[in-house]
Amino acid sequence: MYSLHLDAFFLLHTLYVVGIVAESMTGAIAAGRKNMDVFGVITIATITALGGGSVRDILLGVYPLTWIAEPSYIIITLCAAVIAIFMANFITRKRKLFLILDALGLVTFSYLGSSIGYQATGSAVIAVIMGILTGISGGMMRDILCNDIPLVFKSELYAAIALIVGILNVITIKLDMDSFIWAILILVIGFVLRILAIFKRIELPKIHYQ
Repeated sequence: MYSLHLDAFFLLHTLYVVGIVAESMTGAIAAGRKNMDVFGVITIATITALGGGSVRDILLGVYPLTWIAEPSYIIITLCAAVIAIFMANFITRKRKLFLILDALGLVTFSYLGSSIGYQATGSAVIAVIMGILTGISGGMMRDILCNDIPLVFKSELYAAIALIVGILNVITIKLDMDSFIWAILILVIGFVLRILAIFKRIELPKIHYQ
Protein backbone atom coordinates (compact mmCIF):
# COMPACT_ATOMS: atom_id res chain seq x y z
CA MET A 1 0.00 0.00 0.00
CA TYR A 2 2.41 2.69 1.22
CA SER A 3 5.90 2.52 2.70
CA LEU A 4 5.05 3.09 6.34
CA HIS A 5 6.45 1.90 9.65
CA LEU A 6 4.53 -1.05 11.07
CA ASP A 7 2.67 0.94 13.74
CA ALA A 8 1.72 3.66 11.24
CA PHE A 9 0.56 1.05 8.71
CA PHE A 10 -1.55 -0.69 11.34
CA LEU A 11 -3.13 2.61 12.35
CA LEU A 12 -3.92 3.69 8.78
CA HIS A 13 -5.17 0.22 7.87
CA THR A 14 -7.50 0.16 10.88
CA LEU A 15 -8.80 3.65 10.14
CA TYR A 16 -9.34 2.75 6.50
CA VAL A 17 -11.39 -0.32 7.42
CA VAL A 18 -13.50 1.74 9.85
CA GLY A 19 -14.04 4.38 7.18
CA ILE A 20 -15.04 2.06 4.35
CA VAL A 21 -17.44 0.13 6.58
CA ALA A 22 -19.18 3.30 7.74
CA GLU A 23 -19.33 4.88 4.28
CA SER A 24 -20.40 1.64 2.60
CA MET A 25 -23.37 1.45 4.94
CA THR A 26 -24.35 5.05 4.24
CA GLY A 27 -24.19 4.32 0.51
CA ALA A 28 -26.37 1.25 0.89
CA ILE A 29 -28.89 3.20 2.96
CA ALA A 30 -29.03 6.08 0.47
CA ALA A 31 -29.51 3.69 -2.48
CA GLY A 32 -32.16 1.72 -0.60
CA ARG A 33 -34.15 4.89 -0.01
CA LYS A 34 -34.29 5.32 -3.80
CA ASN A 35 -35.66 1.77 -4.20
CA MET A 36 -32.65 0.54 -6.16
CA ASP A 37 -32.14 -3.16 -6.76
CA VAL A 38 -29.42 -5.18 -5.03
CA PHE A 39 -26.85 -4.41 -7.72
CA GLY A 40 -27.57 -0.69 -7.45
CA VAL A 41 -27.30 -0.72 -3.67
CA ILE A 42 -23.98 -2.56 -3.70
CA THR A 43 -22.61 -0.34 -6.48
CA ILE A 44 -23.50 2.88 -4.63
CA ALA A 45 -22.09 1.45 -1.40
CA THR A 46 -18.80 0.57 -3.09
CA ILE A 47 -18.45 3.95 -4.78
CA THR A 48 -19.21 5.74 -1.52
CA ALA A 49 -16.65 3.73 0.44
CA LEU A 50 -13.82 3.74 -2.09
CA GLY A 51 -14.45 6.87 -4.15
CA GLY A 52 -12.72 9.37 -1.88
CA GLY A 53 -9.53 7.33 -1.60
CA SER A 54 -9.51 6.73 -5.36
CA VAL A 55 -9.77 10.47 -6.06
CA ARG A 56 -6.87 11.11 -3.67
CA ASP A 57 -4.69 8.37 -5.15
CA ILE A 58 -5.30 9.55 -8.72
CA LEU A 59 -4.41 13.15 -7.86
CA LEU A 60 -1.27 12.05 -6.03
CA GLY A 61 -0.29 9.65 -8.81
CA VAL A 62 -0.39 6.64 -6.50
CA TYR A 63 -0.86 3.42 -8.49
CA PRO A 64 -2.25 0.87 -8.18
CA LEU A 65 -5.16 2.44 -6.34
CA THR A 66 -5.53 1.38 -2.71
CA TRP A 67 -8.45 -1.01 -3.27
CA ILE A 68 -6.68 -2.59 -6.26
CA ALA A 69 -3.50 -3.13 -4.26
CA GLU A 70 -5.55 -4.52 -1.36
CA PRO A 71 -8.57 -6.43 -2.80
CA SER A 72 -9.63 -7.35 0.73
CA TYR A 73 -11.04 -3.83 1.02
CA ILE A 74 -13.57 -4.68 -1.71
CA ILE A 75 -14.70 -7.72 0.28
CA ILE A 76 -15.07 -5.63 3.45
CA THR A 77 -17.08 -3.04 1.55
CA LEU A 78 -19.40 -5.66 0.06
CA CYS A 79 -19.94 -7.30 3.47
CA ALA A 80 -20.82 -3.94 5.04
CA ALA A 81 -23.27 -3.23 2.20
CA VAL A 82 -24.97 -6.63 2.64
CA ILE A 83 -25.29 -6.05 6.39
CA ALA A 84 -26.86 -2.66 5.69
CA ILE A 85 -29.34 -4.28 3.29
CA PHE A 86 -30.52 -6.74 5.93
CA MET A 87 -30.78 -3.91 8.48
CA ALA A 88 -32.43 -1.53 5.99
CA ASN A 89 -35.89 -1.55 7.55
CA PHE A 90 -34.39 -0.39 10.82
CA ILE A 91 -31.70 1.92 9.50
CA THR A 92 -33.78 3.84 6.94
CA ARG A 93 -36.11 5.02 9.70
CA LYS A 94 -33.17 6.41 11.65
CA ARG A 95 -31.87 9.43 9.72
CA LYS A 96 -29.65 10.39 12.64
CA LEU A 97 -27.96 6.99 12.46
CA PHE A 98 -27.21 7.62 8.78
CA LEU A 99 -25.64 10.98 9.67
CA ILE A 100 -23.65 9.47 12.55
CA LEU A 101 -22.21 6.76 10.28
CA ASP A 102 -21.42 9.42 7.69
CA ALA A 103 -19.70 11.54 10.36
CA LEU A 104 -17.54 8.57 11.34
CA GLY A 105 -16.54 8.01 7.72
CA LEU A 106 -15.92 11.72 7.16
CA VAL A 107 -13.47 12.21 10.04
CA THR A 108 -11.73 8.89 9.46
CA PHE A 109 -11.11 9.51 5.77
CA SER A 110 -10.10 13.13 6.41
CA TYR A 111 -7.43 12.01 8.87
CA LEU A 112 -6.28 9.22 6.59
CA GLY A 113 -6.19 11.42 3.50
CA SER A 114 -4.18 14.16 5.18
CA SER A 115 -1.66 11.63 6.51
CA ILE A 116 -1.14 10.05 3.09
CA GLY A 117 -1.11 13.45 1.39
CA TYR A 118 1.65 14.69 3.67
CA GLN A 119 3.68 11.53 3.28
CA ALA A 120 3.41 11.73 -0.52
CA THR A 121 4.24 15.43 -0.92
CA GLY A 122 5.65 16.83 2.32
CA SER A 123 3.31 19.81 1.86
CA ALA A 124 0.98 20.82 4.69
CA VAL A 125 -1.38 22.58 2.27
CA ILE A 126 -1.66 19.60 -0.07
CA ALA A 127 -2.06 17.28 2.91
CA VAL A 128 -5.06 19.26 4.19
CA ILE A 129 -6.60 19.40 0.70
CA MET A 130 -6.15 15.64 0.30
CA GLY A 131 -7.81 15.16 3.67
CA ILE A 132 -10.83 17.19 2.59
CA LEU A 133 -11.11 15.44 -0.78
CA THR A 134 -10.78 11.99 0.77
CA GLY A 135 -13.39 12.86 3.36
CA ILE A 136 -16.07 14.35 1.11
CA SER A 137 -15.63 12.83 -2.37
CA GLY A 138 -17.24 9.45 -1.70
CA GLY A 139 -20.28 11.04 -0.07
CA MET A 140 -20.60 13.52 -2.93
CA MET A 141 -20.60 10.69 -5.47
CA ARG A 142 -23.21 8.84 -3.40
CA ASP A 143 -25.54 11.82 -3.23
CA ILE A 144 -25.13 12.75 -6.91
CA LEU A 145 -25.83 9.19 -8.07
CA CYS A 146 -28.88 9.11 -5.79
CA ASN A 147 -30.06 12.40 -7.32
CA ASP A 148 -29.68 14.32 -4.05
CA ILE A 149 -27.92 17.60 -3.34
CA PRO A 150 -24.63 16.51 -1.70
CA LEU A 151 -24.57 16.88 2.08
CA VAL A 152 -21.39 18.93 1.80
CA PHE A 153 -23.30 21.69 -0.03
CA LYS A 154 -26.37 21.92 2.16
CA SER A 155 -25.80 20.25 5.51
CA GLU A 156 -24.50 21.37 8.86
CA LEU A 157 -20.71 21.87 9.09
CA TYR A 158 -19.27 19.19 6.82
CA ALA A 159 -16.25 20.15 4.72
CA ALA A 160 -15.25 22.45 7.58
CA ILE A 161 -14.94 19.38 9.82
CA ALA A 162 -12.67 17.70 7.26
CA LEU A 163 -10.60 20.89 7.17
CA ILE A 164 -10.24 20.96 10.97
CA VAL A 165 -9.27 17.28 11.14
CA GLY A 166 -6.68 17.75 8.38
CA ILE A 167 -5.15 20.82 10.03
CA LEU A 168 -4.93 19.16 13.44
CA ASN A 169 -3.32 16.10 11.91
CA VAL A 170 -0.74 18.14 9.99
CA ILE A 171 0.11 20.10 13.14
CA THR A 172 0.82 16.90 15.08
CA ILE A 173 2.95 15.62 12.19
CA LYS A 174 4.91 18.87 11.99
CA LEU A 175 5.52 18.81 15.74
CA ASP A 176 6.48 15.13 15.57
CA MET A 177 3.57 14.30 17.86
CA ASP A 178 1.70 11.98 15.51
CA SER A 179 0.85 8.82 17.41
CA PHE A 180 -2.03 6.46 18.03
CA ILE A 181 -3.22 8.54 20.99
CA TRP A 182 -3.19 11.79 19.02
CA ALA A 183 -4.94 10.10 16.11
CA ILE A 184 -7.78 8.95 18.36
CA LEU A 185 -7.99 12.39 19.97
CA ILE A 186 -8.21 14.15 16.60
CA LEU A 187 -10.87 11.71 15.40
CA VAL A 188 -12.90 12.22 18.56
CA ILE A 189 -12.66 16.01 18.22
CA GLY A 190 -13.78 15.87 14.58
CA PHE A 191 -16.58 13.40 15.29
CA VAL A 192 -17.91 15.39 18.27
CA LEU A 193 -17.83 18.63 16.27
CA ARG A 194 -19.78 17.00 13.42
CA ILE A 195 -22.35 15.52 15.82
CA LEU A 196 -22.75 18.87 17.56
CA ALA A 197 -23.22 20.52 14.19
CA ILE A 198 -25.94 18.01 13.30
CA PHE A 199 -27.91 18.25 16.52
CA LYS A 200 -27.37 21.97 17.10
CA ARG A 201 -27.92 22.83 13.42
CA ILE A 202 -24.59 24.68 13.13
CA GLU A 203 -24.17 25.70 9.50
CA LEU A 204 -22.09 27.91 7.28
CA PRO A 205 -23.96 31.02 6.07
CA LYS A 206 -26.29 30.19 3.19
CA ILE A 207 -26.66 32.29 0.08
CA HIS A 208 -30.22 33.34 -0.81
CA TYR A 209 -30.93 35.07 -4.10
CA GLN A 210 -34.06 37.10 -4.52
